[in-house]
Amino acid sequence: MSIARSCPVCEHTVTTLVLNNTMASIDGIDMSYVLSQCSKCGFHFADELPTHTEYLRYYNELSKYDSQLSITMVDRQRADTAVKMLLRKIPKDARIVDIGCGFGVLLAALRDAGYTDLGGVDPAPQSARQASEQFGLQGLYQGTLADAGEVVNLAEADLVCLMCVLEHLPGLRQDIKKLTRMLRPGSLIFVEVPAVDLFDGTGGEPFGELSLEHIQYFSLKSLQNLLSSLGLKVLDSELLQIPSLHSGALFMLAEVGGNRQLIETDIQSKMKDYLKASAVRWSAALKHVPDKPFLLYGTGSHSARLLPQLTDEQCKNLVAVLDGNVNLHGKCFGEWVVEPPEALVKYPDLPVLISSYRSAKLIAETLKRRFPEQSLQLMYDDV
Repeated sequence: MSIARSCPVCEHTVTTLVLNNTMASIDGIDMSYVLSQCSKCGFHFADELPTHTEYLRYYNELSKYDSQLSITMVDRQRADTAVKMLLRKIPKDARIVDIGCGFGVLLAALRDAGYTDLGGVDPAPQSARQASEQFGLQGLYQGTLADAGEVVNLAEADLVCLMCVLEHLPGLRQDIKKLTRMLRPGSLIFVEVPAVDLFDGTGGEPFGELSLEHIQYFSLKSLQNLLSSLGLKVLDSELLQIPSLHSGALFMLAEVGGNRQLIETDIQSKMKDYLKASAVRWSAALKHVPDKPFLLYGTGSHSARLLPQLTDEQCKNLVAVLDGNVNLHGKCFGEWVVEPPEALVKYPDLPVLISSYRSAKLIAETLKRRFPEQSLQLMYDDV
């Protein structure tokens, strides 16, 4: 069953189909969707989604966000940019709640910058434990944006952070509307989302911005449209280019209690350009799939997109799928059961196709240390 949506920004119901984003199922959940563009305001978003129940089960049981063991350079770059923006506007004694805090990267950066009153909420069940073990953080609770007010007192918050959250929300407009009702006038919301303005399909992971979990695609204009139409006054914004990903992030700070503004049409071709270039790059990557029995390492969006595009002969050649995400071990990924990295000892003579761009180099280095005799195959020459 799939769920049809109106535009999450302007609620218009007429859309244009842009792309069918077919994905392999994960533990029986079909995460496929179609990319649509609103015919009124121009916003790009995912339509025909999995059900709300399936999304909750995915984030509670299958997500990777509570299984990370280190901070990436990109995470540090994003957190540093956020802290610098907030230091310009937010006093050190402000009550800050980070909703969708993951394992606490931003909260740790804020603490290190001198902020003292910090709390967090995340749907992943092990986030609080990971945040405590890695950063010594306390005051983190399990919950979603929709039920965050039940686990923390949002009426006391001076600032609510939503870092890489809005692009995930099936009920985006309703969730933000509900959040603003729980906050007092004058309190602030700080948002980070992937920036369509900086998408570059000539490099990086092809179609990587259309991941399993990202279902809204914001430009600077469309994020302004969303927040201002809900009565939030935009105070500051910043674009961060991330050259290593051929992408970037958009940060925006807004105040609760402004006047609702009319939505302006977002006229830009960045998404069209990104999809066209991604198709060329993806076609080249598919040529690296072995024409003999092989193993696949990776169960993220890259592999979910790859599996439906394998030929019948390539599917027959795919012996096993492996990944380090403990939440997926023993679960079905398409037609294959996910095995842990240790399972490589069962297949010493088979090449491993590393199905990733962003983590390909790290995966290859880790596997080579543990299994020096195993043959590894990358899908990109520029990682």
